[in-house]
Amino acid sequence: MLTHNKDRICRCFSQALTTYDEQAQAQQQINRRLTDILLAQGARQFARLLEIGCGTGQLTRLLCAELQVEQWHLNDLCRTEPQIAEILHGQDYRFYCADAEHYTFPAQYDLIVSASAVQWFDDPLDFVTRSRALLKPDGYLLFSTFAPQNLAEIRALTSVGLNYPHLQQWQDALQKDFKVLHLQQQNIRLIFSSPLAVLQHLKATGVTAVGQGHWTKTQLQQFSQDYRHNFADSAGKVRLTYQPIFVLAQKQGEKTNDSANFICFGN
Repeated sequence: MLTHNKDRICRCFSQALTTYDEQAQAQQQINRRLTDILLAQGARQFARLLEIGCGTGQLTRLLCAELQVEQWHLNDLCRTEPQIAEILHGQDYRFYCADAEHYTFPAQYDLIVSASAVQWFDDPLDFVTRSRALLKPDGYLLFSTFAPQNLAEIRALTSVGLNYPHLQQWQDALQKDFKVLHLQQQNIRLIFSSPLAVLQHLKATGVTAVGQGHWTKTQLQQFSQDYRHNFADSAGKVRLTYQPIFVLAQKQGEKTNDSANFICFGN
């Protein structure tokens, strides 16, 4: 099992807090999609909600506008409570600055949500087991993570990337104790003016937490040359592909072997 340097992850994302919201175009699409998936289920009222990896509160803000929640519990590895306090002004909330993979949360929840966070866990699939223990009977689990070909362009040129579970692994992990209501894999392709702009985007969104330190000028020039050669279009623009997985599942009181109501691959 791969062990992540959580201090480095926290440092990289903390440094990106002021640029994250503007630069995180893919994450904005992911947060909107998660919200739409939940709303399509017809569930809007929850006594207690837990968000894992709330970050600057992009998903929090969307959910706050759509849901009626009596008490919010929010968690992040970084100290983002000031951003959350602004979003949830006047609401009853608790903030836990902690490593969610090892923290003992103090309550049972009707809804657990997480956007683009559990891939940083040492054991991402264990998130399902931990969520089951924290959910009330019939509680909902809504989250996004990424599939193995996420940021494939970067991995192809640097051999650097996270070890992402694939869609079937998530299905297998969920089906024992959950009814899977929605399981979807999608591609989100962003276009940039140059390979340097790609690197700046990754730094501005904290993704360099998986990197290998500073590059030399020669390494940077070689990366740019290789990136343009492999991933540029006829106009000279270059692409970067995110591959999110979306999950909505409901905790079951008894073992179920139900297949997902909706499983798809899409672009």
